[in-house]
Amino acid sequence: MKSLEAEAWEDFLDMTVSQAILWAASNIYPEKSRSEIAACEPYFIGSHSGGSGAWVSGPEDINTPYKWGYGNMTTVKGLFSAGDGTGASSHKFSSGSHAEGRWAAKEAVRFILANNTLPNVAGVDELKAKCLKPLDTYAANCKFTSDPMINPNYILPMQFMFRMQKIMDEYAGGVVSAFKTSKALCDRGLELMVMLKEDAEKMGAKDRYDLERCWENYQRMWQGEAHLRTILFREETRWPGYYFRADKPKMDPAWKVFCNCTYKNGTWEFVKRDVVELMP
Repeated sequence: MKSLEAEAWEDFLDMTVSQAILWAASNIYPEKSRSEIAACEPYFIGSHSGGSGAWVSGPEDINTPYKWGYGNMTTVKGLFSAGDGTGASSHKFSSGSHAEGRWAAKEAVRFILANNTLPNVAGVDELKAKCLKPLDTYAANCKFTSDPMINPNYILPMQFMFRMQKIMDEYAGGVVSAFKTSKALCDRGLELMVMLKEDAEKMGAKDRYDLERCWENYQRMWQGEAHLRTILFREETRWPGYYFRADKPKMDPAWKVFCNCTYKNGTWEFVKRDVVELMP
């Protein structure tokens, strides 16, 4: 049993290194004393909310209607997702992501071999200029103030991230609100998102590392808006504990469905998808 226990601890720590660091910093022996926990995650995480993530094509050997091509391919042709990106399991962020990621990679290779013609991409120069714009914005304006961290002509990626996280935390059911939100809070969160999206066009990057952070923020911003709008669409509390809608506090059997959202040509669309029970 001691050998099994040691192996179990090793497996656990391989998945959650930050927990081991916290124990070491706090002088805690988890097998002897209690450990503090903070029941929180980024508030649009896939796996921990139970069933959220990208809508992907399922495996051929499981009888569900969720199939439209290669395994773990999203509704965007040639775009694959795995692990926390597809959600639906509370351990996708750790060892499960390795297994699913390997399968998704094999399916992606299979897709590439069957679709090996080069795409005809138009506007490459325009796309390149857009990608590098944060570097140009910073270079053109960084000497306007004595401290380049504070500038009216751009927002740095760390500042942008803190602002976005504050919106999601306070209005989308984050830890500071004890995972509670409501229609009024989500509506206000969307109003703040409008201003955030305006300022996203003014992100500045002092180097290539900041440039990567800028585009990570940009993608998370859209993901955050999708999360807010999905909360408004689902008029119930589906995951008590991790997500509680104060104005719709009960689970409604009519909402035992998946909710898909898409954004196209400036319009958000939402549809319900039936949940297929794999086990009786």
